Amino acid sequence: MNIIELFENANVKNNTATFTLDDNVKVRKQFEIEKSQNPSLDSNLVSNLILAMTNHPKELSFIANNRILYNFFSRKNLSRDKFNPSAISVPSESVKSFINEFLSAHLNTFFNDKMEQNKYDELDDLLQEKERLPQNSIDKLKLKISEKLDSVINQLNNFDTDVFSLNFLKHRSFYDLLTHFKSTENDEKIKSILSKMNSSMRFVGSQEFNDSMMLSMVNYKPVDNDLSITLKNNRDGAITRTQKTATSGSSPMSIGTMIVLGIIVIRLVLVMVRCNR
Repeated sequence: MNIIELFENANVKNNTATFTLDDNVKVRKQFEIEKSQNPSLDSNLVSNLILAMTNHPKELSFIANNRILYNFFSRKNLSRDKFNPSAISVPSESVKSFINEFLSAHLNTFFNDKMEQNKYDELDDLLQEKERLPQNSIDKLKLKISEKLDSVINQLNNFDTDVFSLNFLKHRSFYDLLTHFKSTENDEKIKSILSKMNSSMRFVGSQEFNDSMMLSMVNYKPVDNDLSITLKNNRDGAITRTQKTATSGSSPMSIGTMIVLGIIVIRLVLVMVRCNR
């Protein structure tokens, strides 16, 4: 649990950026309830939230009115009508400092877990607020992404690599995430992955894998304009091959269906002739 979860459960959210002694009492009572259900809960949680309410009310209220940040830290999925983004104006650097002081452990754990689980869509959603996240946390995520690309390249150099371990390369969310950290270095790594995948047919069903990858990889927006053109051309080629496969696959079925229908019609005609006799 983090201070925003406790804040949400204590129901002290408001749009005034001011908190009263009654709010402090609510927070302490809610913490006791949480503690009774989870005895291992850190006692610093309640003191940190009260400290945030006392010394950083504007930053706390800003996060409480930012749908992406609040839903993330509170582990909720509240609708847009629950937020008033114009209620509080706070400089991005102040929000960064607040998150760094009170919420960085939760943020870094999330980054680590999602990278290990290859759940990039959740990372991409949060990074819509990248400018308000602590730079040291962003740098750690950037390093993990770079290491992930290196790992892919190393696996492609290994002829025993199981293609299923690289399934995330077929997911557009990976390239959406990568775009947040586009760089000349990452462009080169993408080029290397493309080269190795295109020159290798050692994977079972590798063309199908490659086409799926090409369709998703176009979501990466590189620094290198030539690479951007290559990705679009690869996407177009994959679409063409996919359409041809679908057409050729459907033709036998169409012929077979016509034959079956013909037999049925002939039998119906014969039955009608017999009945007329």
